[in-house]
Amino acid sequence: MGASLISNGEDLNGYFFGSQFLAEELVSHILTLEDVETLKTCRLVCKRWNTLISNCFFWKHKTLSESKHWPHVPIKEGIPWMFYASIYYHQPLERNLIKNPSGRELLKHWKVLSEGGDKFAVERPPVGAEKVPPEADLENEVDNSCFVTSYHSCSKEQVINLSDFNCLSPEVIDEFKPRIVFTDWFAGRFDCGCVYECQFILLDKHKKIIDKFEQRKTIKKCQRSQWHKVTYSFANYPDGVRFVKLYHGGMDSKFWAGHYGVKLTGSSIKINFL
Repeated sequence: MGASLISNGEDLNGYFFGSQFLAEELVSHILTLEDVETLKTCRLVCKRWNTLISNCFFWKHKTLSESKHWPHVPIKEGIPWMFYASIYYHQPLERNLIKNPSGRELLKHWKVLSEGGDKFAVERPPVGAEKVPPEADLENEVDNSCFVTSYHSCSKEQVINLSDFNCLSPEVIDEFKPRIVFTDWFAGRFDCGCVYECQFILLDKHKKIIDKFEQRKTIKKCQRSQWHKVTYSFANYPDGVRFVKLYHGGMDSKFWAGHYGVKLTGSSIKINFL
């Protein structure tokens, strides 16, 4: 019995544990309890186990069973199963892909392009400005801290390689055009004006610009200490997007020594299929 059993011409070996036959749904559930490394080996056991593991609903069940977030994603024949497995592995969708958005790790993960005056600094809490709004800290990454600029231009950028996430393969990006949402927060001081600038950019594999949103703003006196949100969503963009870049920076408008320039925090890039 077991390995030699044939039913309707199909080998059911993968559903036998000793002499006990288990339903497909139960075998699938048992496999979801295994860790990722074990599952790699399980795929090699037999065709049936490989088929179960290479199913989008398998990875959705495993993700939810471990109390992880399962985003809204297309369920469509022809999409590689690793698209769904990567959602479990990396959780790249509907979460912030920007690292160190508020300066908790100083300038780690950021490429500084200009650092004039007294250079960048990090404040916690923001000096001369209101507390960072809760909306800017939905993922507990900001912690009421921010970058702050000086009396000459201070600017920095962070580039995200979408191919670092298997579920954001070139094929998926070009076919489904997931929404790419950029957000940034900025504020000034109550006692000094400042200038803020940003660019949200989509890049091809050669890091040439495919699409871009940019903004430059001088903060008025009555709004200096308030936090301002700038956001832009890219959708239905041309094929070929492989990198995304957030650039921002600024300075004060009175050339005061120290750190009286624009404050920056809550930067985010999120990918979703909504």
